[in-house]
Amino acid sequence: MSIKQTILGRLHHIKRKGMPELIHFLTHESDYFTAPASVKGHGNYPHGLSIHCHHVVELLLKKNEQFQLGLPVESIYLAGYLHDLCKVNTFHPTLKLRTNAKGERECYFTYDFVDPLPLGHGEKSVMLAQHYIHLTTEEMMLIRWHSGPPAVYDHSHRYEQAVQFYPFIKAIFTADEEAAIFLEKTKEAPTFQLSVFYNWKKNGILPKI
Repeated sequence: MSIKQTILGRLHHIKRKGMPELIHFLTHESDYFTAPASVKGHGNYPHGLSIHCHHVVELLLKKNEQFQLGLPVESIYLAGYLHDLCKVNTFHPTLKLRTNAKGERECYFTYDFVDPLPLGHGEKSVMLAQHYIHLTTEEMMLIRWHSGPPAVYDHSHRYEQAVQFYPFIKAIFTADEEAAIFLEKTKEAPTFQLSVFYNWKKNGILPKI
């Protein structure tokens, strides 16, 4: 069974109002199952986003049992599979030119990141998910704070308060980090002859990756 089949099978078993619409969004109105997880970091390749989300779910399931966090499996599925929902429809495949280490010009495949709805990271994922389904408070906290401590320009006391009231958000943070660092590689960008770049400019058809 593929990762996509596993994810959809688990989500189909969640009997919550709006789930069919959410699943339709994931499969037909977004690039959730084809997008990368990043441009230059972990999972920077097709399908990287859904692979990363699945890794987070599997790690969080283990942490939930190991540390007796008491999280419902349904909440782990929703938080894990939707924590990076903010990234859907933001990575646009493209070809670019560069000079390689040999001093030669080459064409390479990459992504442009364009976010038409810049509402944050975890916050945006919560908002998008709740267009379709109602999330519990615990699920919202897991998704909102999955990235862990905020950047220096944010108010760190908000994260500290979140951990105080919902300590299990530490588990999804470490699962997110472990998945990115230990389970997902950063791949070198595929390269092509210059003719591929100019053909793409002419006909708009990207090569298969």
